[in-house]
Parts: sequence; structure tokens; C-alpha cells
Amino acid sequence: MKKKLSALLSIAVSYPIIAAPLIPSDAEIKGRNTYFITPYKATCDVIPINQVTANTPDEAIQLEQIFEKTLGYSLTLNAKGQAYVQLAIKEWNEKMVFATNQNVKLTIKGADINGQYITNLYCTEQKLALHHINTHEWGSYLVELQGKPHQAINLRIVKE
Repeated sequence: MKKKLSALLSIAVSYPIIAAPLIPSDAEIKGRNTYFITPYKATCDVIPINQVTANTPDEAIQLEQIFEKTLGYSLTLNAKGQAYVQLAIKEWNEKMVFATNQNVKLTIKGADINGQYITNLYCTEQKLALHHINTHEWGSYLVELQGKPHQAINLRIVKE
């Protein structure tokens, strides 16, 4: 019996768990919109500029963008529904708010995501989902955006 239990536990532990994105409650959305009023309103005012879409992480390195206070891009996802942005972060412990289309998944390697898919209540006509990102060091960070193939999207970034 102990051997069977041990075998089952080792099998269960060896399979990766796929976590679904945490969708915030209405209370969390309202609370964050109240607490982070300044950066949330600032995302509404960032005017996205057309940016060449990097289809791979290697292409993104060649198009690295320096983040200082705000950035805004208008991109088209590739045939796989992906785009990459390489960000150069100049500050230690940089806290940022990323705003994307609501149906776009955002990941950033090497950084913490401290809240995702928060509805921006200040510019509802733009239908922005907000993501809180915290980098711990200065350096380069790869942002991956995923959505529908050939989808036109906006990415806006402001300091938290």
C-alpha cells in the first residue's frame, strides 16, 4: 500500500500544474481603481504609436525600447497571435502598470505580476485591462503578448 501511495504521489508531483489567470473580483477592481487613480487615469492618456511587431524574442531584442515614464504602442499580433516587446528598465525595483486590450494575455519574464485583468474604470470606452508589474533590477525584460492571430492591439505602460 505504501509503495502505491508513494508512486501516485511522485506521479502527481511530476506533472506541472497549469494555473488559470486570476480574474479579480468587482470589489478588487473598484478598490484598485480607487487606490491607483493616478496611474490608471494616466494609461488613458498614453497615445499608442505604431510599432513594428517583433514576431520572436530574437526580433524583440533588436527593437528594444527604453522605459522611463510612459510608453505606448499599437501592434498587430502575428499569425500565431503573438508579439514580443523587449523593455530596457533603468531603475531598480521599477513598478509599472501595463494596459492592454481585455482579451490579451501578458507575460513578462523575470518580473512579478502583482495583479492582472483589472478593468480600468476611468476610460471604459478604451476597454483596457490593467496589469501591475514589478521588476527587481535594472536590465532587459521580454514582454510576450498573446491574443488572436493578426489582432490589432494596444500596449500602454506607465509608472505605478
